[in-house]
Amino acid sequence: MVIKISTLRNITFKLLYLAVLVYLLVYTPIIFKYKPLVILSGSMEPTLKVGGILYYKEIPKNQFKTNDILVYKASDYIVSHRILKTYPNYFVTKGDNNTHTETINIDSIIGKGTNWSIPLIGYYVSFIYNHKIILYLLLSLIFIDYIYEKRKVNS
Repeated sequence: MVIKISTLRNITFKLLYLAVLVYLLVYTPIIFKYKPLVILSGSMEPTLKVGGILYYKEIPKNQFKTNDILVYKASDYIVSHRILKTYPNYFVTKGDNNTHTETINIDSIIGKGTNWSIPLIGYYVSFIYNHKIILYLLLSLIFIDYIYEKRKVNS
């Protein structure tokens, strides 16, 4: 069985388009002020699975309630845990899968997270985000393909 070069090229570029499209779709909720966050730990399982994408949105600090998912800055990383108790200047939180609680200062808060996530896609997004050269290469190949097709049609 012989595969034509044109068929192989078409399949390859369809996969490239799909790879870029998926990456861009993950960032689409930014239009509605929701930011994506890759879930790196199992502290919120089973609600939020490791490798998924969680979306969060900045809201006024006085609008947080018990059971909301709080997204906050802790040292060198961002954490998402559920609020157990609210106080004027801090929150008591706990990961759904954790046994211990944490007290979070109101100044560390980044936003309110959703109670759902997109499973597994975070691995892909994180890889591309940390290796942006791959995204630029994919976009360049798509652009070259577009120019090639335009010239072919105009010939």
